[in-house]
Amino acid sequence: MRLFHFEFSTYSRKVRKCLELKGLACELVLVPYLDRRVIADLANGYVMVPVLEDGGRVVTDSPAITAYLDERYAPSLRPGALEGPAVIYEQWADTLFEDVAFRIATPGAMERLVAANGGRSDVAGMYRFSKERKFGPGCIEAWRDGERGLADELRALSKPLAGSLERQPFLLGARATLADAAVWGPLSSIECVRPGWIRANLPALAAWYERVASAGVESVAPS
Repeated sequence: MRLFHFEFSTYSRKVRKCLELKGLACELVLVPYLDRRVIADLANGYVMVPVLEDGGRVVTDSPAITAYLDERYAPSLRPGALEGPAVIYEQWADTLFEDVAFRIATPGAMERLVAANGGRSDVAGMYRFSKERKFGPGCIEAWRDGERGLADELRALSKPLAGSLERQPFLLGARATLADAAVWGPLSSIECVRPGWIRANLPALAAWYERVASAGVESVAPS
C-alpha cells in the first residue's frame, strides 16, 4: 500500500492518521509540488493529493479513501452506531473547520515549501497563484496579518469539541475514530509549520491533540 501526499496537506494528514489508527503498513510517497506526473500517470490525469494505491486499486479524494479503508480493513474507524456521527464529523472538519485552519497554516506552509525546494521562485509563484486564483490577490498576506481573528474563529469552532473532551478521551468516546482523524488533520497542518501553536492557542484541545498524534505512529514509513 502506498499513499501519495504533500507534507502540508490537511487531507493527506487525515488519511495518514487513519492508516496509523488502523495499524496499516503503508509507504508514504512525497509528491514533488511542481512534478505530479507520478500521480497523474497512476490516476488517469488526476493531480490532487492524497492518492492511495492498494495493490491494483487506486483511490482518490480523502473521504473516498477513508471509506475504502474502513470497508476493506478492520478495525473500522466508524464502528457500529458511531458511523453516522463519525461521517458528519469528517464532513464538518473537511469544510468549515479546515477552511479556517488552512488559512492559518498557509503562510508558513508556503515558506516551508519554498525552503524545501531550494528557494525556487517558481514554487512560490505557483503556490501563490493557486491560492489567489480562488481567494483573491493578497490572500496569503491577509491571512498572515489576520491570524489573531482566524485563531478566534478556530477557538469558537473548537468550543463544542472541548466540551466533549472534558468527559471522554476522544471525540466519540473511549477510542479514536474517523472523527478524531478528521479534526486532527487540519490542526496537524498548522502544527507542522508552527510547532506549539495548538498548545498556545487551543489549550483545551492540546492533550487530545497529543493523544491522537501519538496513536499508531509506527504503521507508516516515508520514501
